Amino acid sequence: MMNETNRKDIPIDENKRKNIQTIMNILNVIGLIITILMVVWGAKAGLFTNPEKMYAYITNLGIWGPLVFIIIQIAQTIVPVMPGSITIPIGILAFGPWWGFILNLIPIYFGSIVNFWIARRFGKPTVRAIVGDKSYYSMINLFERKNIGNRLFTLLMFVPFSPADLLCYGAGFTNMTNKYFTYSLLIGKPVSLAFYAFGTGYFLTWIMHNFA
Repeated sequence: MMNETNRKDIPIDENKRKNIQTIMNILNVIGLIITILMVVWGAKAGLFTNPEKMYAYITNLGIWGPLVFIIIQIAQTIVPVMPGSITIPIGILAFGPWWGFILNLIPIYFGSIVNFWIARRFGKPTVRAIVGDKSYYSMINLFERKNIGNRLFTLLMFVPFSPADLLCYGAGFTNMTNKYFTYSLLIGKPVSLAFYAFGTGYFLTWIMHNFA
């Protein structure tokens, strides 16, 4: 009887492998199209440029609010049309400190992994088109001219207000392994997000209570 290890060692039939790859490519394209459509819709609705409108929209959705917020947060992580300094505190204010933290962290994890994958799969022209020339050349300066390296990348994942979306795109251009990237993201991002979310969240709450 064949054991589990031997099963894993058997190569996949070439036709089956191609079929699987085709399905994965189709799913990747569908996911990318959905993300772009959500960004376009959010921009036309003014959600990405008006924090008050976004906050009111999310809180009025009831049980659908968390899902909509997750989609918005994924979209803005992949296509940075709105700073995280705006969307992250909105999540804290709308859903409370703990649920707001979780609902921020999950889509940021997902979006950051997508950024890394886009850079590795489609290359520099695609990333440049997504982030714009200014952000693109800032990222290239970090990774190619200053050569920040794997360890500094990990450290920057812990640092609040670091351009995490650009760092994840840039990491996709390097020889960083998927495993190293994922570990750095999983370990570092909760620390920086906690400081970011709770710090700016409490600051905005103080502003609203004292000046609203």
